Amino acid sequence: MTTLLPAGPERLGLELSADATVSDDGWLERALYAAPGLDGPPGILQGGLAAGVCIAIARQADRFDAPLTGFDARLHAPTPLGRELRARVRGTDVPARYEVETRHGDTLLVSAEVELAGHDPAPRAFDLLDLAMAPLPVAVPQYAFPTCVICGPHPTHPLGQRLHPRPATDRSVIMPWVADEELGVDGGVDDLLISALLDCPTVWASMDHVRSLGHTGALLSGYHLRVFRAAPVMEALRIVGLMDEADGRKIQARAAVVDEQGVTYAVSSAFQISVAEVPVLDPS
Repeated sequence: MTTLLPAGPERLGLELSADATVSDDGWLERALYAAPGLDGPPGILQGGLAAGVCIAIARQADRFDAPLTGFDARLHAPTPLGRELRARVRGTDVPARYEVETRHGDTLLVSAEVELAGHDPAPRAFDLLDLAMAPLPVAVPQYAFPTCVICGPHPTHPLGQRLHPRPATDRSVIMPWVADEELGVDGGVDDLLISALLDCPTVWASMDHVRSLGHTGALLSGYHLRVFRAAPVMEALRIVGLMDEADGRKIQARAAVVDEQGVTYAVSSAFQISVAEVPVLDPS
């Protein structure tokens, strides 16, 4: 039986095979498995997790174990849950930077470039920081993605976070969050969870625009994440999202993790695509 290694917190259910092969063109390849319950849309791996798993894949080829600097990812197709997938990684001409892909059969799911060169300097995301310091709005549970492992009111996964959107304006949201210890590594929130957390707010900050099109949701298409320091577990944090601009179905939005003292831990930039109907895949 193939030995599986956790990609992120062990109870999450994202796993990579310990055994790997090397392709003729230099890709290190492993099996990848995403357990049912890790929904964004039903039966589909949540977008921030689908992109963020590339961090763990890159680490399988990295020898230095430096903190995550960040990544840039494109999501080409939905990542199905409960299926055997394929993870691929190879180095680039730049030290500590890796090309990563995930595939289901011949279908390219996610392509990314991951940098493991240590944390970036402090960000200049003043508008996101100001948003995080604003009074906390009332929670408004959403039902477009009811089983989403991060923001759904009815997640099926035991680590479902139930981060209900709290609209601050018609293009921004603020959500309080405290990370359980099991979501951390050495006292800091696992980078994979940070990636997941900073996807959903970019959708909910954009929902007024999405609904103005007569649509019901948005799907992550492109994702940029930068990490500045490890966010602490068991401390009060705020997750904020802000829509920057929209052109029809194409939406640009940003999100950040900030604490009550104004420290910014990570920032994301998301390219979301508005959709008339949220897709559903049967994990069986």
